Amino acid sequence: MSRLLRNRSFQAGLALLLGVAIAGAPLMAMAQQYNPPRRGIPGRREGAGTRSPNGRCIQGQKPFTVLAPSDNVGSSTSKTPKLFWYVPSTVAKTAEFRLLSSTDQEIYTTTVALNGVPGVVSLQIPAQVAARMEPGKDYRWQFSLNCIPGEPSKNPFLEGIVQRVEANSALTDALTLATTARDRASVYASAGIWQDAITTLAEQRCAEPNDRTLRTSWNTLLKSVELEKFAQEPLTPSCPASPDPSPSPVN
Repeated sequence: MSRLLRNRSFQAGLALLLGVAIAGAPLMAMAQQYNPPRRGIPGRREGAGTRSPNGRCIQGQKPFTVLAPSDNVGSSTSKTPKLFWYVPSTVAKTAEFRLLSSTDQEIYTTTVALNGVPGVVSLQIPAQVAARMEPGKDYRWQFSLNCIPGEPSKNPFLEGIVQRVEANSALTDALTLATTARDRASVYASAGIWQDAITTLAEQRCAEPNDRTLRTSWNTLLKSVELEKFAQEPLTPSCPASPDPSPSPVN
């Protein structure tokens, strides 16, 4: 099948997913545009408590920020959802991640190693933990920088919500037609499934760091949720060569 025919097939599948007639639109014109589900009041994406008393915890012009839509909610169809944050230059050597159930019970905690260099940091929720996340329910996460050992309340932190969702037949059909990572990210973004959209592009960019079209797609996705100022930040801390966090599930 020619590239033109594959693109047309993909556009038709995505049109079915969205329920609108977009088959005549160029693929890249609508690629990676996040279509947020209606959740209500926007959340806070920047960190609270962003500086220690001596002002040295976080440095630089860009804030400690979660790479998520403005409501701070990200959904995923994955059995191992991945979350992303921009971590500026910091004296903290580690960060702590906590996942809380819909009833505020802690179900997972882990430590993430930091190297002090600004960049995009990610964490993948292990399959055995994600299996305990009921589809359609909100799970609250917290991500804090360990700048002041023994005084966690003074450390910079971020909060948000992650939700596992089931893929419906329209989404599955559109993904089947998607032949590239950019196409799959476009399907997820158009369906409002943020975590899968950003993960798909981030992982492909790790594999092909010099691909300009992937870089453009990444920029477009972040711009669609008003996070374009982080588009040029290095993804190296999120790539597989980086140290993996040590999981500590909570019983």
